[in-house]
Amino acid sequence: AFLPAFVYSLKVSPLIEKISDHKDFKKLLRTRNNILVLYSKSAAAAESSLRLLSSVAQEVKGRGTISWIDCGDTESRKLCKKMKVDPNSKEKGVELLHYKDGAFHTEYNRAVTLKSIVAFLKDPEGAPLWEEDPEAKDVVHVDSEKELRRLLKKEDKPLLMMFYAPWCGVCKRMMPSYQQAATELKGKYVLAGMNIYSAEFERIKEEYNVRGYPTICYFEKGKFLFHFENYGATAADIAEWLKNPQAPQPQAPETPWADEENVVYHLTDEDFDKFIKDHSSVLVMFHAP
Repeated sequence: AFLPAFVYSLKVSPLIEKISDHKDFKKLLRTRNNILVLYSKSAAAAESSLRLLSSVAQEVKGRGTISWIDCGDTESRKLCKKMKVDPNSKEKGVELLHYKDGAFHTEYNRAVTLKSIVAFLKDPEGAPLWEEDPEAKDVVHVDSEKELRRLLKKEDKPLLMMFYAPWCGVCKRMMPSYQQAATELKGKYVLAGMNIYSAEFERIKEEYNVRGYPTICYFEKGKFLFHFENYGATAADIAEWLKNPQAPQPQAPETPWADEENVVYHLTDEDFDKFIKDHSSVLVMFHAP
């Protein structure tokens, strides 16, 4: 469908597909598997959203589709009614709904920013970005190698950088303490975070010896000095360590579980099959030290 004249003056991306007919919308759902639809009560109400979504459409080209349905238009109003969507009930007169694999998936209720919407469309079932957490407002969130280099070059205060992966359980458990420390130490120290799970960050992983997540590095005037390895740290622990940062101390080897006194039977390669065969019911924990 043709976009209204005012839309072109806003430099709206031609990648945004305006739909007004129900058959066209059904075809869109049938042929695309990752669609974010902007429903608006009028063309005017959609203006600011269309500006943002134009940039989103460029970023997700080939991976996601942006569509716009103007429920204020006579023809489109029927489509909105069939889809049971009423943007008039929303404060700003717009609603963002996501469709996946031909069916409605979810209402978009994350941060309405370029970065957050792009991240959502690249992984619609993934967790929200760390910076979307209001408690993490004092963590410096770094998105690219260029931003990292710029931060290290300009920052005079001691800096702690958490290199993390969004799926990492240890990272998620540590983030609340880390962001609390970022707030409490603001002005004296800088606590930053960077998701480097993507393959594009291989050079950074190699440079800072990232072999697992999180890897937390301490810098002074842009120079890497130590790793911080207390992943169970509280905000107070982080603050205390920053007063006198030191390289990790060698850990005393743990006593193997099998060597401790306990009533658990510790299986080995040699007796595993026989033990399972000899017992009618066995609960086995496969573990790593």
